[in-house]
Amino acid sequence: MNAKCAYNMKKLAFFIIISQLLLSPVTYANGSFVVHDIQVRGVNRLTSATVLNYLPVKRGSKLTSAESASAIRALYQTGMFEQVSLSHEGNVLIVHVVERPTIGRLTITGNSVVPTDKLTTVLRSLDVAEGRLYNASVLEKIKQSLLSQYYQLGRYNARVDIQAAPLPHHRVQVTIAISEGLVAQVRGISIIGNKAFSDRILIKQMDLTTPGIYTIISQTDRFSQEKLDSSVEKIRNYYMDRGYLKFAVVSAQAQVTPDRKAVYINIVVAEGQKYNIASVEVIGDFVLTREETMKLITVKSGQTFSRQAVLDSQKLISRAYGNKGYLYATVAVQPDLNETNHTIALLFNVKSGKKTYVRQVTFSDHNRTNEIVLRREVQQLEASPVSTVKLDESKQRLQLLPYLKQIDMSINPVEGTDDQVDVNYKVKEDSATQASLKFGYSQTAGLVTSAAFNQKNFFGTGNTFGMNLSRSSYQQAFAMDFTNPYYTESGISRSWNFSVSRVDPDAVKGLTSAYTTNELNFGIMFGIPIGYERGAYTRLFTGLSYQNLNLHLSDNPLNIPTQISTFVNNHGRHFQEADFKIGITRDSRDRAIFPTRGSQNTLYLDAYAPLGQGSLGFYMLNYAGRAYQPIYGPFILMERASLGYGNGYKGLSNFPFYKNYYSGGIDTVRGYEAYSLGPRDSLGNSYGANMQVNASIALIFPNYISDSLRTSVFVDGGNVYTSRDNREFGGLSTNSGSLRYAVGIEADWLTPFGPIELSLAKPLNPYTSENPFLNSRQNKALSDRTEIFQFSLGANF
Repeated sequence: MNAKCAYNMKKLAFFIIISQLLLSPVTYANGSFVVHDIQVRGVNRLTSATVLNYLPVKRGSKLTSAESASAIRALYQTGMFEQVSLSHEGNVLIVHVVERPTIGRLTITGNSVVPTDKLTTVLRSLDVAEGRLYNASVLEKIKQSLLSQYYQLGRYNARVDIQAAPLPHHRVQVTIAISEGLVAQVRGISIIGNKAFSDRILIKQMDLTTPGIYTIISQTDRFSQEKLDSSVEKIRNYYMDRGYLKFAVVSAQAQVTPDRKAVYINIVVAEGQKYNIASVEVIGDFVLTREETMKLITVKSGQTFSRQAVLDSQKLISRAYGNKGYLYATVAVQPDLNETNHTIALLFNVKSGKKTYVRQVTFSDHNRTNEIVLRREVQQLEASPVSTVKLDESKQRLQLLPYLKQIDMSINPVEGTDDQVDVNYKVKEDSATQASLKFGYSQTAGLVTSAAFNQKNFFGTGNTFGMNLSRSSYQQAFAMDFTNPYYTESGISRSWNFSVSRVDPDAVKGLTSAYTTNELNFGIMFGIPIGYERGAYTRLFTGLSYQNLNLHLSDNPLNIPTQISTFVNNHGRHFQEADFKIGITRDSRDRAIFPTRGSQNTLYLDAYAPLGQGSLGFYMLNYAGRAYQPIYGPFILMERASLGYGNGYKGLSNFPFYKNYYSGGIDTVRGYEAYSLGPRDSLGNSYGANMQVNASIALIFPNYISDSLRTSVFVDGGNVYTSRDNREFGGLSTNSGSLRYAVGIEADWLTPFGPIELSLAKPLNPYTSENPFLNSRQNKALSDRTEIFQFSLGANF
């Protein structure tokens, strides 16, 4: 190498060293320098001022390696940058940044168990939304959290895939693709350590079971961590209520199969010893006498210990003291165990505290209902001692108002006092006004058109006003009604009603074409509260109405059966009666729509007095009842019955045939055509009868679809009977025969257009006529007409 070449190499090396010292990032420099100026490079959406605001280094400060590292960390911590580095040119600090892109579009697909709106709300709370900065690490945490949530629900095959695709203007499209998978099935349940009770008994207490026919409906073979936790708690309660005071669940695990489609549950328990009650005593501040307080304790000496019985005793004492105004009375149980004899002595220590008064009762969230309408249902008076019974009674009375969906009661101590509370009822209102123009179809009446205006809460007064106009091939009717539930301050209600109608029975399959009726009705009714017991209301109803009816017979005498022609010959075609009505109703349901417990029973008498020549004197006695009883978890037993009897004051010949009872159809015995059961007239058409008996028992079960849908399986039975000997009318006239039965499944659906009732029913004992003296058409006319599928729009649940 010649001297000139060596000289050039030294010059190049010197230039490289100087360049490295001046241009390399500060974090790699061993020295420090005073910052005269700061430049920001790489900003796109942000401004240089924003970066400088978060940068802890200022002009005129001395920058060292440690301070430069701290500055980089500060910028990274803002979450706005993917890359940050520092360099300098002389005394000018250069900040190099690469901004994070923003989320230009966020798409969520494949989810149904976790609703999109709830998922979007959660993502927004974590700063993941359109217009926010894209952060891959945050989305990865969200992915793991979602998978964990699905695993908790037993969906071990769930998958969550998050993709980010670039968009113009430094944005990305984030797609969260979810595959929820199926709920893992419980293949087996093993309980280890139990000696006192068998696996079968303990598994029966659980919310989880192995697959079976029953689980198709109950879905108890679908695993979730929540169900496992509740099952473990129920096993613990089962032992604790049977004397096993020191029972413990050592472990409860779900082992997932390799295909992630099923689980095996293993529960290990330690039973401990069984304890009996040695003695029961009560001490403390007695508001009730000691003897009265002792009567509220359901556990007795000599019995097997039961934790639930102890808790029930505490609640009974607290409630009794609360009803006397001592709202904050406490009942502490002090147990004394004898490990040698395995007995326990229970000492109930009652602290009554100060008597508590209600300062004020308030209502919230009621936008359409006047406060006085709500306040008049409240039995707890202001400035009076608190009564837990009256508070609960007030809540139930509010829940029975048809224009309120939900009532939440809260009791709040008054600040600065220790003996006053405020009571608030938070109400959720239902739509009280219904104005509609409908076109529909009924299985019994064909095409139905109607126009209606119904206001359950007329101008917020709690009064009810309705106008309804309907037209079908069976009936044309106009009706108006107005009810003031508080006509008097004592709670007496008054109702006015007016209606005109025309009925043509020939429009219904199987009914006669012999006549039509035109009727006018006007009446008044009073409802008088006569009693209240805990959770039940009893009212007496009495009223009077005027009825004017014209009967028009067919022009073809061959269409008129003997029964109707005989009646018209004896009584004529124009009838005017005064209807004196008296009845009693008792309602203990927990709510008006889709009750879960309680009953509603009504018994009433209609006594008709003739007002004109040829008019009739007769009476009708009717009973209707429904009862709801929870039997296991969400399963509810429902019983329904309706009975009716009508007769004339001078015998059945004075009872009008157009008031006859009919049976068959979705409201009576499902599976049989509407109005089809019971006696036939002399032409073979359904004629009805003066006696009715219908009953049903149903099991309401959860449907896991919607709270607006109620599903049940049922058994129906019923028929109508006559106390008249039909043989005198000849022809195809016949008696009713035995009660008819049917089984099936029903769905009641609350829709914005009104309630819908659907049923599939199988008749169990339909009658088939095989009279050898009749032709096939006559035998068919006498046989029961069945109908498997039935529906009703505007059903009363």
